[in-house]
Amino acid sequence: MTDMMQRWEMDGIGRDRLTLRERPIPTPGRHEVLVKVGAVSLNHRDKMVIDSGRGLTLDFPFTPGSDLAGRIVAMGDDAERFAVGDRVISCFTPEWIDGARAGTARTPAYRTLGGYFAGVLAEYVVLPEDWLVTAPAALDDAQASTLRSPPGSHWSSAAECAPATPY
Repeated sequence: MTDMMQRWEMDGIGRDRLTLRERPIPTPGRHEVLVKVGAVSLNHRDKMVIDSGRGLTLDFPFTPGSDLAGRIVAMGDDAERFAVGDRVISCFTPEWIDGARAGTARTPAYRTLGGYFAGVLAEYVVLPEDWLVTAPAALDDAQASTLRSPPGSHWSSAAECAPATPY
């Protein structure tokens, strides 16, 4: 493994401000892991963040993208949830573990990857180990990277907003 990688970065709002740059591969800190990105699934929200910023306070240079699948290649001190070689997918709202989310659709009180936190459009990313879940073995990286958006929305609709009831 070399010590450099490619990462998409924005230095301002707009697709013309999105540039592929060479950067050092980051080093995981305490309770963090280094993930070699296998696939990133882009969604409409990613496009809106790039095109308009969506009213978010972005720290430039900013890396967009929220949904990845990849493999852990290094672990920081005290990282125990996974092992090197494990396949993982990212969590869109990494600080929301369970229960009702705070805020509303217009004023969300949650912070997301590729929106508040730096995103995943890179060859390698360092993330807290709690921001990842195990990728399904039956899916390749391209398939697994898509699991965050539509299935999560469907699950919320079916199981939390309007649970199914028997006839």
